[in-house]
Amino acid sequence: VSGQELWQFFGSFGKIGLIGMAVSAVLLSAFGIILTRYVQLTGISDMDKVVIKKDNKILRGIFVALEVFFLFGVFVIMTAGVGAMLNQVFGLNPLVGSVLFTVCVALTAICGMNGMVTAFSVTVPLLVIMSAVIFAVSGYKNGFSGIDFSISTNENPLLQNWFISAIVFVSYNLFASIGILTPIGKAVQKKSTLYAGIIGGGLLLLIIALGIILTMALNPESVSAQLPMLFAAQSINPVFTFIFAFLLFGGMFGTSVSSVFAIDEFVKSRFKVNKKASVILIVIICLLSFVGSIFGFDKLIGIVYPVCGYLGVAALALIVVNFVKVKIQLKK
Repeated sequence: VSGQELWQFFGSFGKIGLIGMAVSAVLLSAFGIILTRYVQLTGISDMDKVVIKKDNKILRGIFVALEVFFLFGVFVIMTAGVGAMLNQVFGLNPLVGSVLFTVCVALTAICGMNGMVTAFSVTVPLLVIMSAVIFAVSGYKNGFSGIDFSISTNENPLLQNWFISAIVFVSYNLFASIGILTPIGKAVQKKSTLYAGIIGGGLLLLIIALGIILTMALNPESVSAQLPMLFAAQSINPVFTFIFAFLLFGGMFGTSVSSVFAIDEFVKSRFKVNKKASVILIVIICLLSFVGSIFGFDKLIGIVYPVCGYLGVAALALIVVNFVKVKIQLKK
């Protein structure tokens, strides 16, 4: 929702990047359904067992290490993003902002799944509305004919074209979501709820993404900012700036809580740790995230996301294979 990620993966390719975004939304919904339905059908809720069905400790260990690394990487990126945002809006030292953010995440993650779901339930609908409003106001102010993709320049060597970028986007988002969706998939009882939630989520993502990419195309100056959408909001008026900053915080907050929650859930299921040890683990993760955030928001996005996206392709392929095998067995 900052705009930085969506522009690097889609807007930087020009108008054809919008097709990539639509393809990504469809694939995210499809893979999300496959993953959660697999969990429902098998009752498996450990993220390593969902991907690697056979009891191969080495492969499962490698997968878990990559998954935990990426979940932690997402948290680090969000921590850096909030520090940059508070600096851009309030002039607060980025490190101070990052510290305050990690404290909030730690307190919410300790509350478990309820805290995670609440964080998303409040912020996502508001982000959809606000992204659309900022696009509409920017278009009214600058003229919708001012949408300009001539500023589109793809400078990331890890993202060669719009199709590869779309696949990598889907891969790393779902790779990060395996540890989050598996416990949720087990908790959701109705098949209809699962379909409605995931397809609805894909549609909301598409609306948010289109609003953000088109807003940036209307505001070419925003492309070079660390937080492009916040820059676009600032160009309208201070009220929009504070509202979007609040929602941006909420989006990054929800993403961070879900990442920490997933790591904590895996450790608790694997090592049977008690509540006190779980709290200590969450605090340690938050402290390390603050340290990692010093590298900067835009640089972290340009490296961590694409690398983990390429690594995640194999995991998605294995999930599909496992799902197909289970469906075949059930039909026999």
